[in-house]
Amino acid sequence: MKMLETKKTSFMDLLKQGQMVFAPCIWDCYSAKAAEMSGFKAALLAGTPAAASLTGTPDLGLMTADELIYLTERVASFSSIPILVDFDEGYGDSPLNTYRNVTRLVNAGAQGFTLDDGMGIRGCTRMSRAKNGEHPYELVSREHFAAKIRAALEAIKGTDCVLIARTEVRINEGFEEAIYRMKMAEDLGAHMTMINNVRGIEEARHVAETCKGWKMYPDIVSHNGKTDADLDELLKLNFNFVTMHFFEKASIAAMIRHGRENFKNSNTVYSDTFDTGLTPEERAEISGMNGQKWLDWEKSFYEGK
Repeated sequence: MKMLETKKTSFMDLLKQGQMVFAPCIWDCYSAKAAEMSGFKAALLAGTPAAASLTGTPDLGLMTADELIYLTERVASFSSIPILVDFDEGYGDSPLNTYRNVTRLVNAGAQGFTLDDGMGIRGCTRMSRAKNGEHPYELVSREHFAAKIRAALEAIKGTDCVLIARTEVRINEGFEEAIYRMKMAEDLGAHMTMINNVRGIEEARHVAETCKGWKMYPDIVSHNGKTDADLDELLKLNFNFVTMHFFEKASIAAMIRHGRENFKNSNTVYSDTFDTGLTPEERAEISGMNGQKWLDWEKSFYEGK
């Protein structure tokens, strides 16, 4: 697809420029295109929407490494912005699994990925069912996590791919153990660290007292119309990668709204007259993913140009 290739700034370069990378969670080429056209400089291929879209399953570790790597290759080769991947525990409990799968992920075009201290039985859906301080799935030891981090670093040696070490340990072993593991990952050479369930600027400050390097703030949210952390404040603490989930809600809500109207009216007048706010050029770019450009390129082969 050389005709469609564009020179993209790497995620590593964005970080080195000292800017905040504010990124939405995506799951396919269409959502990646929406991120790009919205102005975002990077996007995260996230487990929950990816599993739902590709396999119709919840985020319970049911999607396979092959499926996620296949999806990464499709999205990364299409998108003009860096794509990072939620890679859970590396899709295998051995550091050898981590090494091989991370190598495959980088070859598929990932510019960065998260690697956590969970095991094969995992998932966001299990996390939401945690009760009484009990972790809903098993986590590996500090030593085992360190071995997997070393394996991942070996797999990306010589590339500009970013390793984001992530811990799930806070729920049942506490905040200080989570900070310890992230400091350990930082000392091992992980480019960035992330504690799942960090919430608010005060917790961010507490983490930053120990972990001085690049940090990811996972899935910024709002309560009662107010965001839980200001991006400028987070950047001062070296939280320079912030993600969020909203495309899922926006896309399904719009599809159902249009679907209900068109079903009720037995026609497509509602959708055909709906003002998207997009320019003619933007509509053309989305419609058929620039089909005319592909046809023109095909014609060049016949003409020998």
